[in-house]
Amino acid sequence: MRLTREQWVLLAILGLGLFLRIYDLAGESLWLDEVVSIRLAHKGVSAIVKNRASNVHPPFYFLLLRYWVALFGDSEFATRFLSVLFGFGAMWMVYKVGKQLFDKEVGLLASLLMAVSSFHIRYSQEVRTYGLMALLTLLSFYFFGRFLEERNRWTSIGYVLFTAFLVYTHVYGLFIVIAENLYFATLFLFSREDFKSHVKRWTLLQSCVALLFAPWIPMYVKQMIRSQGHFWLKEPSFDTIRQSFEQYAGSEKLMFLLIGLAFLSLITWNKTREGSDWAHLSQWPRFLGQRVVLTDLRPIYLLGLWLLVPIVLPFLISQVSSPMYKFRYAVAASLALYLLAAKGIKNLAYAPAKLIITGIIIFLSLSTVWTYYVKVQKEQWREAAKYVEARAQPGDLVLFNAGYSRSPFNYYSKRADLIKKSFPKGTPKHEGETTEKLAPTLRDHERVWLILSHARDEKGLTAKALGKAFPLSDYRKFRAIEIYLFQKTRNGKGPERSLSNRKALTICQIGEEVSIT
Repeated sequence: MRLTREQWVLLAILGLGLFLRIYDLAGESLWLDEVVSIRLAHKGVSAIVKNRASNVHPPFYFLLLRYWVALFGDSEFATRFLSVLFGFGAMWMVYKVGKQLFDKEVGLLASLLMAVSSFHIRYSQEVRTYGLMALLTLLSFYFFGRFLEERNRWTSIGYVLFTAFLVYTHVYGLFIVIAENLYFATLFLFSREDFKSHVKRWTLLQSCVALLFAPWIPMYVKQMIRSQGHFWLKEPSFDTIRQSFEQYAGSEKLMFLLIGLAFLSLITWNKTREGSDWAHLSQWPRFLGQRVVLTDLRPIYLLGLWLLVPIVLPFLISQVSSPMYKFRYAVAASLALYLLAAKGIKNLAYAPAKLIITGIIIFLSLSTVWTYYVKVQKEQWREAAKYVEARAQPGDLVLFNAGYSRSPFNYYSKRADLIKKSFPKGTPKHEGETTEKLAPTLRDHERVWLILSHARDEKGLTAKALGKAFPLSDYRKFRAIEIYLFQKTRNGKGPERSLSNRKALTICQIGEEVSIT
């Protein structure tokens, strides 16, 4: 079967995107949340549901991961490859949605923008839910668009299923449903077409989604009540919104470029027989009036809701309740930004301008992708575990100030002759209290490895408290992880320290902030 030019271009884009997502897939260590996902995937279905009921995110992704791990194992490459598949599917679906809303050129451009997006490449290389969330968002909007045109049985089934999967993947899926309902309500109130006859069918579809999600609503309410006043997220500011757009674009330059193109999607250029050359610039108001017209605003309005609702609504909720906004939670908004930018490129009047702008976006995007590859992005638990195991002696105590950080360490740690314990519960308030809490744990140990991560210990109280009982022997810093070795000697003095570590150890012992370059 012969492929059309459009199909060849799409295959090239999908091939590029797939390569960028597979490249160096297992190059970096798994970080905490990834290991938590893998540990959960080893549990039974009921245990996963119970765990998610007491947590933030619904269980659908983790149930899929459970069966994936059972088939392909829990290695770094295998577990991350599931997200690669979700990212690959999202690149194809953004093409389908762009073609549905506008035409095949917009679909291809949107798919290209997503293929080279460092933001989506990153979350296609993590054992987390965001790649699946992007794919299901696109599927929900795709069947929503088909519903507005066709309203047949299979379209309705597709919409209900994929939207239900979406809200069971992430709480922010509810904001996508809200955006779709706002758009439908606008069509019902202001469109000249007869949408009243479709209200009953749309209400039925929303009722089906609500009925499927109903078992999880009590869990969600409990989570919201439990999070009041002590959730880990910070209250977002307007700069948080700016940072979100910068994350979605990949860099500040790309952010301004994509937002500018998104505004350009509002207008289109129509060729006219007269007034189309520089000789008519003296008549520029008439010249522009003949050349520039508003585009069809309905798909632009839909994309505007798609872009803003997942950002603005949780931002407003965070101002009056516990903070709930995080840029990666609103991953769906980035998809609308790419589609609007793709439409803006399409609206450029001249083909050379389209090629130049597209080339600039590809160049800047691949520059951020290169930075993503060459710089360490994730917590270095593989390197930390290897460092400790290479220097530890049988019976050494490995002490974690954040109990949950034992999971990523144990994923890489193969030695069974080390004693691993968590720091006693309760945040240290002063050095004396910390020393008292640690005393029972340290008893009968000559060497103690202290691993600091995640939990805040800005004043170094834990390290100083251990230094009271054990001389500091070694220190090493990895990304988001600090490792200390405290060791007793027979004469009561600390072991000889290497010259390279002397400065770091001295700084640490006098209680100042450790800074290793």
